[in-house]
Amino acid sequence: MFKLGQVTLGNGERLYATRFDSSLVYVVTFRRIDPLWVVDISDASHPKIAGEVQVPGYSNYIQPLGDRLVTVGLDSSNSWRVAVSLFDVHDPGAPALLSKVALGENSSWSEANTDEKAFNVMTDRHLILLPFQGYLTNGYATRIQLIDLNRDSLALRGTIDHPCQPRRAAVHNDRILSLSGQELLSVDATDRDHPRIKATVPLAWSVDQVFAQGTHLIELTSASWWWWNGQPAPALRITPANEPDHVLDEVQLPNQFPILGAAVRNGRLYVAQGQQNFGSVPLADDSDPGQPTNPPPNLFISIYDVSALPGVKLLGETDAMVEPLGWSANFEVVWPKAGVLVLTGGGGGYWDPWLDWGIARPAGPVGGGFAMPIYWGNNGGRLIAFDVGDAAAPKFLSDVNLAKNAWWNFSPAYTVNGLVFLSHEAVEAFPPVVTDGKDTNSPPVDYWVQRWYLDVVDYADAANPAVRKPVNIPGSLKGVAHAGDLLYTVGEHWTNATNWWWDGTEYLDASAYDGVEAHLIDSLKLSSYWPHPVLVNGDAIFVGHPSETTTVKNLLETWSLSSAGKFTQLGKTELSGAAQNLANFGDLLAAQIGNQVSLFNVTDPTAPALLVTSDPPGCVWFDLNKADGALDRGLWLPLGVYGVSVIALPATP
Repeated sequence: MFKLGQVTLGNGERLYATRFDSSLVYVVTFRRIDPLWVVDISDASHPKIAGEVQVPGYSNYIQPLGDRLVTVGLDSSNSWRVAVSLFDVHDPGAPALLSKVALGENSSWSEANTDEKAFNVMTDRHLILLPFQGYLTNGYATRIQLIDLNRDSLALRGTIDHPCQPRRAAVHNDRILSLSGQELLSVDATDRDHPRIKATVPLAWSVDQVFAQGTHLIELTSASWWWWNGQPAPALRITPANEPDHVLDEVQLPNQFPILGAAVRNGRLYVAQGQQNFGSVPLADDSDPGQPTNPPPNLFISIYDVSALPGVKLLGETDAMVEPLGWSANFEVVWPKAGVLVLTGGGGGYWDPWLDWGIARPAGPVGGGFAMPIYWGNNGGRLIAFDVGDAAAPKFLSDVNLAKNAWWNFSPAYTVNGLVFLSHEAVEAFPPVVTDGKDTNSPPVDYWVQRWYLDVVDYADAANPAVRKPVNIPGSLKGVAHAGDLLYTVGEHWTNATNWWWDGTEYLDASAYDGVEAHLIDSLKLSSYWPHPVLVNGDAIFVGHPSETTTVKNLLETWSLSSAGKFTQLGKTELSGAAQNLANFGDLLAAQIGNQVSLFNVTDPTAPALLVTSDPPGCVWFDLNKADGALDRGLWLPLGVYGVSVIALPATP
């Protein structure tokens, strides 16, 4: 219940909007319908209800226009769509709805529902400009709606589309200026049913990956399918390294597919674009009824000369039709040998534990109970090779898809002497161990064991790479050393054979690999507290050790494997907090600590030297693996829609 003086309004209803206009107050309340109340306050000590009118939904904002009112709100009779209403209030005792228009086809929303500054009513031009967003039959729309405002009616006219949420629109001279967080549009609306965009001024752009090249920065907008409220065009921009918001050149990419991976090598930029899809996943027999008979290419490689920035020159490009890349597909670039580029990674699929479709499943059940464990996805496991030896004529070589075997959680890939190393997880039915007819301390029936395996792909013949038989290893692969003879992994140790349970502890393991089997050399118990990231950099291993007690500090530790085959601590340094992620750029090591980044000089890995700690602006998520930096220059950190944060090194005395 709401009281205005001695006047009771909307018993049991919620107040949504009020507006004072001379001796009248307009009030909107709502429960199931929207009463618009007109309250006469000409006698302030004795206010009284002059009249009311009820319409579906409610209004958030009321704009008096003499003997008319225009409001914006939501219409409950139209799937909760944004609605603009026009009322006749010339007689306060008998307010009447003259006209109402609802925006969008299904549910919709407008910033004007919470901020009236987004609702632009221009009576002199008989026009209303209103931003809104919502689902249409052909997708999601983010638009400015033009609405004719006449004395007794409203009419929907054309729309101005933006790739992301528009915020404001106004008329200047003979143009409509339409503003979003990404761009400013100049629009000719002489024909209000068909507004035409005449000019676009970029105001902001997403930076998803950066490459520092001399005095310049290469900024990539990946344009993944989920970005903003719609998919913008993928982009390649060149900026000064010290002014990442000043665009010197913007390169038109060959197609509009998202950027899935990129790399810079020897003055050339390699860009992979492809179709991220939700398509059906191959069945166990490798068939896929959801794919067309003659599908178009879905993966593209472009090579640019970036040796003379800010100038960029397209050298060559090619395309390929490969199996579906999966949802949210992304790739890293590795080089098993000169002239051979391999995209490693991929997208997600799924494996249904109940139905007879999905990715090929492992062995059947041991006994009764569940038919198999639930398999949640398979991001990674693709290795797609291209010959880029001739930059003017790159060509597709091969596609190795390890994700067809219900393998999952693939590690990053590492290359040594023409070989690509990575790991995956898998689950297997663990059969009972029976001795003299009795089950001897084996897991229960239908028990599934989770294991890690090493995958090695030999690119001696890159058009026909040889995939070695997977080798059981102690955990997820974190790095290789000594020409591939030494593997570093992180995983759990199942030490209690009686209850088949894990206490949450992880270990860094070193294993010898002879091409056929892996043999454990030594183990290092990691902190039982999280996070505890591990970064292998040649013979040095950096480990984040979070504080376990008030007397133990958060640490960055350096370890190595001695010639005697034992983990040996080389050094340690204190951190301002627990390290969540570690990345290296030559001898520059970056540690993510919450929303901070600390940079270290690790030229001497036994004594990491703190250079600077910086907070990127705002509370934003970032990926160190998409950054770039150098020991003598600092770090450039992409922040997605928030641009680039430059972490400069302190000046030397």
